[in-house]
Amino acid sequence: MSAAQSETFSPKQIGLLCALLLIAVFLGEVVFPTQGNKESMATPADTMADIAMRIAPVVVLAEMQSNPMSASSAESVSKTPEQLYQGACLACHSTGAAGAPKLGDAGEWKARLSKGLDSMISLSINGVGAMPPRGGSQYDDDQMKAVIEYILSESE
Repeated sequence: MSAAQSETFSPKQIGLLCALLLIAVFLGEVVFPTQGNKESMATPADTMADIAMRIAPVVVLAEMQSNPMSASSAESVSKTPEQLYQGACLACHSTGAAGAPKLGDAGEWKARLSKGLDSMISLSINGVGAMPPRGGSQYDDDQMKAVIEYILSESE
């Protein structure tokens, strides 16, 4: 600072500091109150049961090994082949992602069918190329066959 400048705040600076102080008080009291509701603070929000429920695993590994047929695959038993296709196959076979033959592309599916329907079913169950086994689903062999037959019928 030069000798000519005073070391006091100007009225503009004081006004700005007051405005910032008011905003801070408003945010602290209205937007983010810390002690506003005494009732909510009287009872602890986290009991041991609440904490145990939040950190419990969604699926227990031992449960998966004893019952490989999960709830999602049990629900899919009653689905139509079109619903099964939409649940597991649509993402890749509608866009051609990672080289997947598109639904409705008769040429691509006919070339794959030349090896036989049983070969196609086996490849879809075990996985082929970028496609994971069973297309990443929990579908059983009959459901996989139904989906393949649906795709072929839609691609004629």
